[in-house]
Amino acid sequence: MPISYTIDIDRQFVLTLVSGTVTGEEVYEYYQLVRNDPSFDPGFRQLVDMTGMTKSLVGTGGIMSISRDHHFTPGVRRAIVASSEAAFGLARMFALHSESVGQTIEVFRDLNAAEAWLFR
Repeated sequence: MPISYTIDIDRQFVLTLVSGTVTGEEVYEYYQLVRNDPSFDPGFRQLVDMTGMTKSLVGTGGIMSISRDHHFTPGVRRAIVASSEAAFGLARMFALHSESVGQTIEVFRDLNAAEAWLFR
């Protein structure tokens, strides 16, 4: 699966890694895995590292649908790191649509900048 995650209970943090080609179905599967993980707490912060993603098969409709289905508490800081133009654009679209349901998501090109914002 091109989406994997690690939950750090001590730091109250979820690290999500995205690599290769990603489909909307895989994003929904990832959401279900995290939601049902007994270590997951919706108040944890999240860092999504999309720098390894080579292609997204998630269309605009899928982004809009996914952005309304969150498993994190509104207001919790979440950062997305995307290095390619395409991934950055998709991440910004996701973040903007997510704001309408109270999510706090910032998109970065640099991992260090994302971590600094996330843990300040």
